[in-house]
Amino acid sequence: MEHQLIFKKKNMKKSILLLPIFFLMLFSCSDAYDIRQDNEVEDPEAFTTIQHLVSGLNGAYAAYGPDFGGDAIIFNDLFTDNIRKGKSNNGQGSEEYNFLMQPNSDMPESVWGNRYATINRINRVLRAYDRLYPNFTAVEKRRADHAKGNLLALRALCHFDLFQYFTVDYKNAASPSIIKMDFVPASTFDVFPRNTVGEITAFIKQDLTDAKALITTAIAPLFPGEQLPADLAAYNTVMYLRPVAIDFIRCKLALLEGDYPTAQTMATTLMAAAPLSNRTVYAQMYGVTDAPGECIFKLSRVLRNNQIASLYYFNYNDNGTPIDPLFYGSIQLYNLYATADIRKTVIFGGSNDLGRGELPITKYMGSNDGDGINDVKLFRASEVKLILAECKARNTDFLGAATDIQQLRAQRITGANPVPTYANLNAALTDILNERRKEFAFEGHRYLDIKRIGSEINVGINRLADDAFSFSAPTALPASDYRFTLPIPRSEISANPTIAQNPNY
Repeated sequence: MEHQLIFKKKNMKKSILLLPIFFLMLFSCSDAYDIRQDNEVEDPEAFTTIQHLVSGLNGAYAAYGPDFGGDAIIFNDLFTDNIRKGKSNNGQGSEEYNFLMQPNSDMPESVWGNRYATINRINRVLRAYDRLYPNFTAVEKRRADHAKGNLLALRALCHFDLFQYFTVDYKNAASPSIIKMDFVPASTFDVFPRNTVGEITAFIKQDLTDAKALITTAIAPLFPGEQLPADLAAYNTVMYLRPVAIDFIRCKLALLEGDYPTAQTMATTLMAAAPLSNRTVYAQMYGVTDAPGECIFKLSRVLRNNQIASLYYFNYNDNGTPIDPLFYGSIQLYNLYATADIRKTVIFGGSNDLGRGELPITKYMGSNDGDGINDVKLFRASEVKLILAECKARNTDFLGAATDIQQLRAQRITGANPVPTYANLNAALTDILNERRKEFAFEGHRYLDIKRIGSEINVGINRLADDAFSFSAPTALPASDYRFTLPIPRSEISANPTIAQNPNY
């Protein structure tokens, strides 16, 4: 089978949208502004029916790619402390592992380009919605409103991703953040400065509010006992940003803002709607069935879509099993798990070859949808539980926080799970950060978790020497380091004289 490489060559999934308007370049950040491509059809030609709007929604979801090569899923663990060099690695990821971060590095280019390209698609479909909506029938308007709600929610999620990676200070409303894009610019030469944190958070919240209202109304019964129409029911699953997923984004944004009372209230409500999965269901979530389990939102990956396993492996054998590891899980991460922890089995497949440090990552071994193909789990009930624990700790409810941690561990580890003891906030946050590391390994969290919590408790990257040696890399990076905020990509800086770079780049 043809070798699959990552870094410097993005691993794209096949788009499910066939309309020519959406064949846009996904790697250039100028997609945020480019209006007319050579192979692009104008909106009035591309969008004429309600089905075209729905296809536009599908195309927007298809464009969103945290599991693409060089993007969030691989970067969060590679740049930090969850990975060591694999035996088939020929230098892939060495820059990230050595903390080399520049404006032309893969991660900033990938996240900036992908999210703004997705936003560009969304805004085009929303523009078509405004043009077509008055002529729709009542039934079509219901479908159109549901689609618009999804588009606004996805636009909010893309801005939220950008906000997390490119904003230095989440809590300073006047500090620079990212570029708000809620329209299709009139010219390819238009450029825009960065908006403030306050402007971006207000914009995300408004999109989420509007999205939830539209979707909630669209799926509400028109008369007692009405069954949700099939075309709406198909878009009201864990694969789409339903109201519960919208509330998850709002909860997490409140956490970043330091609005802990709001985050705690929302997390409490979310836990009632999305309970934790037990050990059996947890394993099924990452198995051949890709069971939804406790997922609140996940990205669907099916045959001929992106193979998430190719982020970690160089090839596949004749049986479709990923082989020739580019990366192993780190020994340090492996040692964090108790033997009876189901997460250890799922992530490392029962491997115990610590002598050579060969710990294959088995979290994404493929599913019924294809070799190396697994759905991308983005929002889970376990994160809500950890947000709840953190908010309680910040409100000096240390016993409540410890109880939440114990309840999560009880769903992951067989046997006794005593309630931990936290003497102070530092101790609680340290344990919560550690639990987040175990729970979300290889799901795109670690870098952002250290950025948000680590600087507060003086916990940065501290790799095991044996893991760092595999890449001849440094062992440590303090959480206060400027590289925990990504640089604005060079391609954006070069094309946009109004934009300011982040400090120290």
